[in-house]
Amino acid sequence: MYNCDWFSFTADFDNYDRELNFRLHQMFVILDFERVKPNEDRFVDFGLFKFEVLNHGSRSYYYILHNEDMQIKIAQFRSRSATSFPIYVHFKSQFLWSSLYGVSSLMDKFLLVIEWLEEVLGCGYIGSKISRLDLCYHTDDVPEDFNADDFVGRHTSDDTRRSHRRLSGVNIGSRKSQKIYLRCYDKYLESRATKKQWFFDIWFNAGMNIRKIWNIEFQLDREYFDEIKIAGKKIDSAESTIKGMASIWFYLTNDWITYRIPDKDRRTRWQISPWWIQLSVFNGDTGHLLIRHKQKNLPVLDALAPGFVGYLSAIAARTDSELLDGSLLQRVYKLIEDYENKNGKDFEKMVLKKKQLLDPEQKKDDESSEE
Repeated sequence: MYNCDWFSFTADFDNYDRELNFRLHQMFVILDFERVKPNEDRFVDFGLFKFEVLNHGSRSYYYILHNEDMQIKIAQFRSRSATSFPIYVHFKSQFLWSSLYGVSSLMDKFLLVIEWLEEVLGCGYIGSKISRLDLCYHTDDVPEDFNADDFVGRHTSDDTRRSHRRLSGVNIGSRKSQKIYLRCYDKYLESRATKKQWFFDIWFNAGMNIRKIWNIEFQLDREYFDEIKIAGKKIDSAESTIKGMASIWFYLTNDWITYRIPDKDRRTRWQISPWWIQLSVFNGDTGHLLIRHKQKNLPVLDALAPGFVGYLSAIAARTDSELLDGSLLQRVYKLIEDYENKNGKDFEKMVLKKKQLLDPEQKKDDESSEE
């Protein structure tokens, strides 16, 4: 199963001047207003997407917007450097592994976000530069004797990780010194640790053995795209990167590195593993995507349960209330009500904001139900 697990780029727009562009100026006023609010209140609704506004931006990108689908960094001013663009966009795993508003392909998602940005900024799109691309392959048939020594390629370093005396990861190359970094790791264990059990449904629907899933993932940073040409052509923009993924994958899995069977004395003559040959044939269509309401399932609630139980038990002890007779929940309701009155908050609105950060389509569903 192939996909992209990280996709980030910078984008350039015309008319990016708050003195001349009233809509851009309005957006900056809104973001400045939100940045100084307490953490739980910094939200903006920009039509298709709702974001939490973070207040730790940099000089280059002063504003940072975040939700479960993407992170967007926004510059206050256009840079003097022609190669530095004012908008940075990072598509996160949830966005890349799901459909949204009926859009499922990466190119269609990219175009959706660009059109939305044009509307929000009041600017016309000029072009983009790819920042980072992680191409991945999920498999449940990694060779039993899988190890770093059987990789033959252009890398100069590797390392191996073990968990409970069992191989859990192989890293090929270096994040710091090499432009290509290959990570091979137990995706089942990683998904449990990062609370991304929504992957389980994707794998199950694809007929894969969930507990045996490994991720074979190539990380390509900006330096790779600055120097490497694929089939004689330089890949630089987000659009050309999406169109060239099959060529990029072919280069990575045929020219840069291969996984082999050590059947001869010289490593370069080792036979390429049939497993790797199958992996190297790129098919960018996963065929199975996340059903977005699955993010609300129990694994995430399991992570919240310890703190929730701790707070409830403390309230019960201090108020002499019981869970079984309902007096504890009545007490909790009263505490929420008092908090709302004291701080001018609305619990239902707070819940709705968090729903929309989790799933932008929640907003559309709520609005249609109100009608």
